Amino acid sequence: MKKWIIAIILVVLGVIALYVFNASQSTIEEAPPPPVMVEEPSPPPAPEPQNVPAEVPAPAPAEEPVVEQPPLPPLAESDPVAIETLSGLVGDEQVRAYVAHQDVIARLVATVDAMGGAQVPASIKVIEGPGGEFQATADENPASVIRNAAGDPIPQYIVDPVNDRRYDSYVKMLEAVDVSQLAATYREYRPLLEEAFRQLGYPDGDFDQRLRAVIDELLATPDVAEPVRLIKPEAFYLYADKELESLTAGQKALLRMGPENAARVKAKLSEIRDAL
Repeated sequence: MKKWIIAIILVVLGVIALYVFNASQSTIEEAPPPPVMVEEPSPPPAPEPQNVPAEVPAPAPAEEPVVEQPPLPPLAESDPVAIETLSGLVGDEQVRAYVAHQDVIARLVATVDAMGGAQVPASIKVIEGPGGEFQATADENPASVIRNAAGDPIPQYIVDPVNDRRYDSYVKMLEAVDVSQLAATYREYRPLLEEAFRQLGYPDGDFDQRLRAVIDELLATPDVAEPVRLIKPEAFYLYADKELESLTAGQKALLRMGPENAARVKAKLSEIRDAL
C-alpha cells in the first residue's frame, strides 16, 4: 500500500512541476513576430466509417468461495465436536477404544497439566491405560540392599520387557497423526483449551506455554539402560534409583513404555513441538 501512495505523490509532483515550468516559460517577454499570411490547406476528406467489431470484455476471474468455519461450541457442550475431531485425527476405532467420551477437552488440558507433576489422577485421564497387569520379576540377589525407615530390607524387582508391548498400540496411534493437521486443529480449538486451563485455577495462565513446557520435559526424559530396577515398599512399585523416582508423571510414563517406544514417542513429540 505504501508503494502506491508514493507513486501517486510522485505523479502529482511531476504534473505540478510541468505546469510551473510551462507557466514560467510563457511569462518571458519577447518582441511579437511579424504577421505571416499562411494559406491553410483544405481539410482531408473524412474517412468512411468501417464496421469495427466491438471489444468483448474478458470474463472476470471466478472468485473462490469463502469457506467459513462454524463457531466453536461452548466448552460444556464440546464433547461431540471434540470426539468427531479426534476421530478424524487418529481414527474412529481408536477413539472408541482409548479416549474418554465425557469432558474431553477439559480432561485433555488437565492431563497435560498433571503430566508435569507427580502423578495423573485417574479421574481426569483422557486416555484409558493399557490392559493387563504390570509385570516385574523379583530380584533375589540385588546389587545393594535398600532398607525402609524401620531398617528392614525392601523387596526389589526388575521390570519385565514384556510390558513394553502393552504400549505398542498407543505409540502407533501417535505416529499415525498428521502433525500439520494436528497443529491446525490445535489452533482452531485453542480458545476452548485456554478456557479449560483457566478453570483449573490459572486465571492468567497460558495453556500454550504450559503445553510447550510439558513437551520439553518429556523430551528431556533420560534414556535408561535395562534392566530397570524397582522397589515395592508398600502396594506400589517405585524406582530404586531416586533420580528416576523424582521424575514427573509424564516422564515416568515414557520410561514405562520401554526404551524403543520412548524413542519413537520423543521423535514424534519433536515434530509436534516444531509444528506448534
